[in-house]
Amino acid sequence: MNLFQMKYSETCFPIFVIVACVTTHGVQTNSPLLLYSTNKEIRLANTTRNSNNKIVSTTLLKNFTEGPAIDYHYEQQKLCWTKHDLESIFCDDFDGVATKNTVEMILSTGIESPGGLACDWFTNKLYWTDTDTKRIEVTSMENKRHRKTLFWTDIDQPRAIALVPMKGLMFWTDWGEIPKIERSGMNGDPETRKVIVNTNIFWPNGLTIDYESELIYWIDGNLRFLEYPFGLTMFEKKLFWTDWKTWSIHSFDQTTNASKELIHLSDSIPMYIQVYERRRQPKQSHPCEKNNGGCSHLCLLSPNPPGYSCACPVGIKLIDNLTCAEGPQQLLLLGRRTDIYLVHLDSPDYTHITLPLSDVKYTIAVDFDPVERYIYWSDDEVKKIQRARLNGSDQQNVVTNEIEHPDGIAVDWVSRNIYWTDAGTDRLEVCRLHEKYRRVIIFDDLMEPRAIAVAPQLGWLFWSDWYEKSPKVERANLDGSERKKIITKNLGWPNGITLDLNNQRLYWCDAKLDKIEYSDMDGNHRMVLINDNVPHVFGFTLMGDFLYWTDWQRRSIDRANKDTGGHREVILDQVANVMGLRAINLTDVSGRNLCYINNGDCSQFCFYRHNRTKTCGCELGYELGSDGRTCVKPEIFLLYTKRNQIGMIGIENPNNDIAVPVTGISNCSSVDYDINTMSVYWSDTATRTIMRAFLNGSNPQKVVDVGLASPEGIAVDWLGLNIYWTDPYAQRIEVARLPGSSRKTLLWEGKVNDPHSIVLDPPNGQMYWSEWGASKSIKKSAMDGSNIKKLIATKGYATQLTFDYSHRRLYWIEINSAEIMSVDLNGNDARTIKEVFRPISLTLYKDFLYWNDNDTGELIRANKFNGSNRQIIHKNSFNITDIQVYHPELYGSNQCTASNGGCKHLCLALPADLPEKGAKYTCACPTHYSLVNNECVPPENFMVYTQKNLTVRVLPSPAGCLEAVLPIQGLKWIRAIAFDPLERFLYWIEGKTHLIKRADSSGTLITTVVYGTKELQPYDLTIDSLGRLLFWTSSQDVINVTRLDNNTQFGVLVKTEKEKPRLLAIHETKRLLFYTDVGPLRQLVRTRLDGTHHIVITKDADIAAIAVDAENDLIVWSQGQSVYMSNIEGANQVVLVNDTTTKATQLTILSGWLYWIDREFQLQRVELQSGKQSSPLSLQASHIVDLISVSKPDPNHSCSHRNERKCSHLCIMNGTNSVCACPQGHVLKEDKTTCAALQKCSRDKFTCATISGDHEICIPISWRCDGEKDCQDNSDELHCPECSKDQFHCKDGSCISLHNVCDGTAHCADHSDEESCCRDGFKCANTRGCLAAHLVCDKVENCADGSDEDPTFCSSASKLKASSNGLIWTGLGVSLGVFFVGIVFCCYLKKMRSNEDFNDQSEDDLSPMQPKPHIKIRKGIPDVVRMSMVTGSETSYDRNHITGASSSTNESSLTCYPREPLNPPPSPATTRGSSPSSRYRPYRHYRSINQPPPPTPCSTDVCDESDCNYPTRSRYDGGPFPPPPTPRSHCHSESCPPSPSSRSSTYFNPLPPPPSPVASPPRGYDS
Repeated sequence: MNLFQMKYSETCFPIFVIVACVTTHGVQTNSPLLLYSTNKEIRLANTTRNSNNKIVSTTLLKNFTEGPAIDYHYEQQKLCWTKHDLESIFCDDFDGVATKNTVEMILSTGIESPGGLACDWFTNKLYWTDTDTKRIEVTSMENKRHRKTLFWTDIDQPRAIALVPMKGLMFWTDWGEIPKIERSGMNGDPETRKVIVNTNIFWPNGLTIDYESELIYWIDGNLRFLEYPFGLTMFEKKLFWTDWKTWSIHSFDQTTNASKELIHLSDSIPMYIQVYERRRQPKQSHPCEKNNGGCSHLCLLSPNPPGYSCACPVGIKLIDNLTCAEGPQQLLLLGRRTDIYLVHLDSPDYTHITLPLSDVKYTIAVDFDPVERYIYWSDDEVKKIQRARLNGSDQQNVVTNEIEHPDGIAVDWVSRNIYWTDAGTDRLEVCRLHEKYRRVIIFDDLMEPRAIAVAPQLGWLFWSDWYEKSPKVERANLDGSERKKIITKNLGWPNGITLDLNNQRLYWCDAKLDKIEYSDMDGNHRMVLINDNVPHVFGFTLMGDFLYWTDWQRRSIDRANKDTGGHREVILDQVANVMGLRAINLTDVSGRNLCYINNGDCSQFCFYRHNRTKTCGCELGYELGSDGRTCVKPEIFLLYTKRNQIGMIGIENPNNDIAVPVTGISNCSSVDYDINTMSVYWSDTATRTIMRAFLNGSNPQKVVDVGLASPEGIAVDWLGLNIYWTDPYAQRIEVARLPGSSRKTLLWEGKVNDPHSIVLDPPNGQMYWSEWGASKSIKKSAMDGSNIKKLIATKGYATQLTFDYSHRRLYWIEINSAEIMSVDLNGNDARTIKEVFRPISLTLYKDFLYWNDNDTGELIRANKFNGSNRQIIHKNSFNITDIQVYHPELYGSNQCTASNGGCKHLCLALPADLPEKGAKYTCACPTHYSLVNNECVPPENFMVYTQKNLTVRVLPSPAGCLEAVLPIQGLKWIRAIAFDPLERFLYWIEGKTHLIKRADSSGTLITTVVYGTKELQPYDLTIDSLGRLLFWTSSQDVINVTRLDNNTQFGVLVKTEKEKPRLLAIHETKRLLFYTDVGPLRQLVRTRLDGTHHIVITKDADIAAIAVDAENDLIVWSQGQSVYMSNIEGANQVVLVNDTTTKATQLTILSGWLYWIDREFQLQRVELQSGKQSSPLSLQASHIVDLISVSKPDPNHSCSHRNERKCSHLCIMNGTNSVCACPQGHVLKEDKTTCAALQKCSRDKFTCATISGDHEICIPISWRCDGEKDCQDNSDELHCPECSKDQFHCKDGSCISLHNVCDGTAHCADHSDEESCCRDGFKCANTRGCLAAHLVCDKVENCADGSDEDPTFCSSASKLKASSNGLIWTGLGVSLGVFFVGIVFCCYLKKMRSNEDFNDQSEDDLSPMQPKPHIKIRKGIPDVVRMSMVTGSETSYDRNHITGASSSTNESSLTCYPREPLNPPPSPATTRGSSPSSRYRPYRHYRSINQPPPPTPCSTDVCDESDCNYPTRSRYDGGPFPPPPTPRSHCHSESCPPSPSSRSSTYFNPLPPPPSPVASPPRGYDS
């Protein structure tokens, strides 16, 4: 027999599938010790039974979450095991009795799901299988843990492993898609690998070897000879195995063919098992025992001569047959979102390990510093750039502040800098690797910057921007200078770029166009390298002759030749979350430039440029000294503004011009700063905003961005912490707190005329400004706008006011003059500095004036007294609009400095009463607010108008400012507004989105109240502040009602077929609602708030606006070119205003005055009582959309929500008393306060207004207005019209003309005028009475005139009567037949349902076992006889007819069907058992387990294939959009199958075996 040859001819015991079985007999030995693991513990059992005939087990190790694989080294007294939750292998000292608590971690990285463990007791190594990594590996057990991957291909689901060191062989089982048992040499030589079993094998689990007989045994969990065996071992002629289903350890004696249960477990599941015995690890000499076989690292046994081979640890090359290189040489650094891989390219298996790093949440970009051998990575979630050694040690933070979405990083290993792109701040920044100096080098014209690469030897920097409207690849010098776009056409999403420095090529990958291209470094000679099977490339790098890239969709790392695109190879496959990639050659540290030695003698940054020069640079806030190398922190510098830029120019150190990295500036007109917070403020006339940011450009914020027409000059009050500004277009000077709150208009039209430049003197409480209006002057006032004085008249337009605090003078420039003027603070002692050419900006510091000359572009400094000692401090400074000297000196103080002067809002300084006394102050409030007991109280009565994106409060007052902007940001497409005076919320309709939103008057708490659609478009709205309701009309031609307090819609008021409600107005006190109807009648209608008491105010009117005067009970509307008025009953209609200049589309009434806006956008007004018209008020607005008035309601009104009456829905007035009411579809319950869902009555029924316990809701329509109280609340007799003699009384109470009765057309809404028209009977000739057919010619005169017995008629009708009798009997027979069939069918249904588990119906309101409600039988036969009357009930109805949820549930149900359960039954997909096995995952077949991962989020080809099913980052929401910086990790839904947890487990079926009884999913398998 050959070695391990299978011997099928011999008799085998049927419970095992055995490679070779024998029938030899041996001598019985002592019972061995058994080492076995459970899903909780590792135990030791002596199979010798004690006095109680039991086998005793002792616990060696515990607290496992999954069953560990185990083995031991008998000679070294080591017990080793795997630990799945820690993904590690451990060993401990073990003497055969107990462990010694000297646990040693053998391995802790690169292990995911170890399935089998085996100890090589010859060479002291551990071998293991890993089902997740699909590898078989080995490591030494000594201190130097040398590890090597032996096999990584054609391995599917490896499990058990066994060694035969004597022969240099190892065996393993694989229960994957093609189950098998393989054999190879222990050195992993592929020539020795062989499949030895692949037929009649299904789930090979345990594996053991008989060394003496040279046989292998294995257990198959599918053949069902046993229950569910898993672990297997042997000793001499005994086999031992664990069984998952029986929770036991069994044995089989081959000498006696006897099997028995040795150990039965009650609390855990037995897993792996080993016989602990010296003879199971026999010793003999081997080639590795002397000097490790001469190997430098690993000596691995082999079945071929010389019996061993040398091997190297992971990632290290074998230089010769014995010696390994000193370390790895070529690596790939891969970012994988939550971890970082090192891929060893020196190993043929491309072994990868996970670096042991912390605080890694969302890795995007990676890079490497070959000088110090640090890896660098960016993290989008923790918002950091970090670094660590190649082994994961020495982890450090590099950049942690002011970083948002660092999508790309690049290390300049020569100059020792790191560059990164930030797609959140839209910047490109640089930082020193050690000193942490930091600088923004590119900040404008960046939208979505991503990849970045440096060429230190060439002095160039490259980056990509995937902004979809203009994607590009750009280049600049390393300091950001000489910026150039080099690739702009035929570009999609350039995710990655890399450089071939030897050939001076630029490569980039395009994830949208699905290709890889290259060009020279100028963007010329462009070529497509690869355009096949690159569906979504992201990470991109180059090393040697190969390009490497990651692909989100293919979940892989690929490489190809950089010149041809050929020799493609997959480096790693099916790796989730592949992100940034960097190739590393540890033997190549090339590159030199002028910054290489001593940082180029620069104190902070040294930047090498492409022209082979270097330049030193400083971080923001520093300047280069006169030596051009040393960075110093300046005490003073010039802040300047250009049209789209803010910058800093050095004064102490010339030739320093640094831009403040702030984007989004369009037309900056003025600048100032706050030394307290080191912030810069500027105004932008193009965007109509006042902004601020820190001096380093970070944290840009809008200070004021609503209601500005043209913000020109700004000035910061550094003592009171306020900001002042002029708005010449709006004719205002305003002030606010520095963050923009508490905004107040100080001076407005009439008090100021075209203000421009402004300057403050906070220590003395004065402000100065220039006016360009008719006066052309400079004026001053107190800082609250009081005590205005004209300082001096100017010849031209004065601008650039600047204040000399030391000599108490005011300087300015007059436009188009060659002079700088100055006066003292009383307007005297005028002086002129001439020959200054064309100054356009001016500032002052100490004894020097600084100005910019726009003709020469020079920034000049001169003596402030006479203009002498002129010095050019900077050149090429064209188009500067404003300058300020930034200095740390704060002049003076005032009472607002401490605690804001005790003011809650604004503290404004005032001039002293006497020169020897200090400045005073006053507390002030926002515009229109009143100061009461140091509290700012808002106005109670005012108006609000709105434009499409702005709302303004209007308060007509002879002394105050007319308008105040409501600081609500984000307004757009406003269609109509309403205001809640109690909670001070503004409500508006957003036209394009069809939403109704609200915000408080301070501009915060913006929420959506109503979500409209294209089918539900809101038109107008009004507020009932007393009842806390919002009424609104919509395209569904109804008036809807929504609660203000919880935004829930509870009903509809007006819903008729012909009406189309549009404009709304409310009379809160009378509880009345007015609306325009744009339907066929074109009318103005008044109703109660519940939609009742419908009154038409006017008809046939194209009404453009309506308004209600609640004080005088008047309604006003505009029609054509006129405005009409009547009382609220529609009487006394008069023309209030005739022939207005334009059609008034907005009307409102405030304090007895009617207001409207004319075509000049002036606020016209007229007094309602007298008709007296007052002069118009000018508004700073155009295209006004809506105008409303706001008045605080009477808190004592009986319908106020504060009142004791708490109506569930509506409160209306019935005369002088308030009553509760309901919207359509609801009725009032007996408690008179609560509305309930209305039972839907048929057309021939009338619905009572109130629900009562013992009264019907639906009564016959004929009982309406019949003079008797049939509804409990008498609602059937309310509002009944009285019909005249020539009218017919319809059953619903309405009246029609007698001429329309029985004319074949229904004129009554209930069709009652056509019900008794004798179409099937006999009509008496004179009395118009109608007789049934059988009463005609019956020889009894039933008609008063006897016409029913007329002989002529009866003789002709006798034939008809005879022939019809047959039809009558036939019809009666058919009817009876149908009736009896129905009875039989119902009985059948009842019988069938009696066998079903239906709810008991006896408790239902409609159950026949319940008492029947009283039925009203009077006035002859009812209009319609229903089956419900026959059974004694009229209330049977379908639940679908209920229009809303009743306040009392289960009040009624269907008679024929069981009641709907309160909660739906659980679905099969979500029901889980309560057994222990319910903790485990449902089993999935291997073919579903090992499906490739799903594709990445929205792929490049506009959601091609299936990759658009995966979510993206929030900042890239929507699709198809450019790729997010990381693929939204699809959690591995596939899971290895679980093991049983009870004897009744259902997992024992013909399916692949679970790997272990995992109570929680292993790593990589998310729930």
